[in-house]
Amino acid sequence: MQKMLSLLSRVLQGSAQKPVTGAAGEAARVIVASRSYADFATEATFDIKKCDVHRLEEAPPTTAVLTREQGLQYYRTMQTIRRMELKSDQLYKQKIIRGFCHLYDGQEACCVGLEASINPTDHLITAYRAHGYTYTRGVSVKEILAELTGRRGGCAKGKGGSMHMYAKNFYGGNGIVGAQVPLGAGIALACKYFGKNEICLSLYGDGAANQGQIFETYNMAALWKLPCIFICENNRYGMGTSVERAAASTDYYKRGDYIPGLRVRNLLFILHPLCFKVQLSKFKFFFFFYYLFW
Repeated sequence: MQKMLSLLSRVLQGSAQKPVTGAAGEAARVIVASRSYADFATEATFDIKKCDVHRLEEAPPTTAVLTREQGLQYYRTMQTIRRMELKSDQLYKQKIIRGFCHLYDGQEACCVGLEASINPTDHLITAYRAHGYTYTRGVSVKEILAELTGRRGGCAKGKGGSMHMYAKNFYGGNGIVGAQVPLGAGIALACKYFGKNEICLSLYGDGAANQGQIFETYNMAALWKLPCIFICENNRYGMGTSVERAAASTDYYKRGDYIPGLRVRNLLFILHPLCFKVQLSKFKFFFFFYYLFW
């Protein structure tokens, strides 16, 4: 049994290991020859739990079809972010990364799903937990780690650190709690003013959800019909304080009141961004969506 497990391990690892010779090599070739890409399904259908809606006539579809290429792409991106964050954690504990270091591991599906649902020309702004979005917006792992370690090869020349990373159509990385939300509305205003067929995703966490400036932004965005989507990434804790202790109402997707909202209850949102795209195509420049991930 031990020899068989070792053999299978070598086969699955492929070219990462030295070529297997002799009887083991022959057995490996038999195993590989018996499987081909034709044996794998090209797509899969998933059932998604129905989303709670606020001021919407219908929720996104409850089924999603994911192709093999999409699944591999999403999984590879999430794994890259996870490994990058684990390495960042290690470098921080070794005091190679100094100052603040706000990791994004555990929430990878949010940034991957959102990025798959928008266009590269669309805009995105988030809070200080920004490493994942920096990567999905096009910055390499090397540049992110260089920025974290204060090197000039970083995406902000080593001057921004963990909280202040930028890329094309990506506006950080913002350290002040909730301050990026009105900035996101300003970006959306610019899109509308210049007649661009673009939107802005303005993200924040449950810890910022009680900020007064967020409610002021809701009001202006609704008045001016801005192409802005407000997204609350609810990981259930604002630093060390649970949402139940911090908010009288934890139905964050209803906080906009006059703004339509949608609650996505789990990370199966990643299974198909089409659910998100359907909503965007219908309401992109008329309504505002408020998402919750947990």
